[in-house]
Amino acid sequence: MPWQKRDPHSNQPPRRPRRDHEAGAGAGSGTGSGAGPWKKSGTGHSGYKGKRDEPRAHERDRTGDRDRERERERPFSDERRPSHKGTPHKSASRPHAGKPRDASAHGTSWEKSADWYDKIIGAQGSELYQRIVIPCALDMLRPKRDESILDLGCGQGVFTRALSEHGAKVTGLDASASLVRRAEEYPSPKPIRYVTRDAADLKELGTFDAVSSILALQNMEHLDKVCVSAAKVLRDGGRMLWVLNHPCFRIPRQTAWGFDDERKIQYRRVDGYSSPMSIPIVMHPGQAQSESTTSFHKNLSDLMHCALSAGFLLAGFEEWHSDKQSQPGPRARAENRARDEFPLFVGMLWVKRAA
Repeated sequence: MPWQKRDPHSNQPPRRPRRDHEAGAGAGSGTGSGAGPWKKSGTGHSGYKGKRDEPRAHERDRTGDRDRERERERPFSDERRPSHKGTPHKSASRPHAGKPRDASAHGTSWEKSADWYDKIIGAQGSELYQRIVIPCALDMLRPKRDESILDLGCGQGVFTRALSEHGAKVTGLDASASLVRRAEEYPSPKPIRYVTRDAADLKELGTFDAVSSILALQNMEHLDKVCVSAAKVLRDGGRMLWVLNHPCFRIPRQTAWGFDDERKIQYRRVDGYSSPMSIPIVMHPGQAQSESTTSFHKNLSDLMHCALSAGFLLAGFEEWHSDKQSQPGPRARAENRARDEFPLFVGMLWVKRAA
């Protein structure tokens, strides 16, 4: 399989060799301690750090930065600043009126981009998906054989099939009929039920042991309604796993890399974080006719409020980093250190409170 399976007898994910600069003394560089193929930090993994960077265009997932900057030997160097600020909108904790932009009743903005997205991601997912997202998500959720799991925003079913391979009885749900059709076309180790529906409408789907949503929540405007619906289909004590592009450091058009020549450090610029935003993402910049999707940014407080208000308790929180290393050069050390400081993804594990 393209992703690394979790060792059932270990609480740690697979490890990678340390970088040369990690061999010396320093925080977290104890003898014999390596990090996994990603740096990972969070509850339940004391002292286990993680590594990451900004993915290239072909590695970006559904809610990733889609500014479509040109490929570079050094993706950090001279990265453009975002030139367009997103349009603020009311978050779940600050209710507002207005029709859902991504609801199945009105069509999802991903429908027109389904063909392109499937060609980019395919059956196995991007490299980051294979090396970081899937193994880390499986490590947090720990699916059991014959558990019933609902995968929200499943796209063409990359994580859905990973759950099925672990023996779960999986239902994949997405608002894009085209992506669901592609998911149905890919082979899977066990039969998978796919449903074309908005994630806020889970009626008549049955009861589940767990719900997952991998890199899709930031495409859902009404996350509060999604959480309420998820709570209704989960049994008491059921688990809900979120994986998102990090809402602090990876906000489309609001975050960018910079380099301080005087201090010789790579830094992350954040132009907006606290305000909720709806950010249009042009899928094919430079083309006269190009589809666009919408990313709905919420800060961590608003994200967590959606789940807490729906009756969930936070059981796990992890930040995952890139395993990439820069080619040798004058900025390599600073770039590698920056990857060690700014996570790519965040994983949150929730448990439904007993009634």
